[in-house]
Amino acid sequence: MNNWQTLKQQGSEHYKSSGGIEPIDLYKEGGLFHDYAITSIIKYAYRNRKAFKGPYISKEDMAKIRHLTELLEVLYESN
Repeated sequence: MNNWQTLKQQGSEHYKSSGGIEPIDLYKEGGLFHDYAITSIIKYAYRNRKAFKGPYISKEDMAKIRHLTELLEVLYESN
């Protein structure tokens, strides 16, 4: 398994399809993964900024940001 495959398997189960192409593979092959990852990182960071104004801090969202960042790094290294 290459780094992309290894990192991808660490992602959320609800994004994985059963037997078909996974959405992030579709984004990657279509040249859309960079934009998808950046907008998702912004979404999770924005959601977490509320933690300083509200009662919670989402470690799950921070883990998603790290995961997307790692996938971006692997994508950049392969080009």
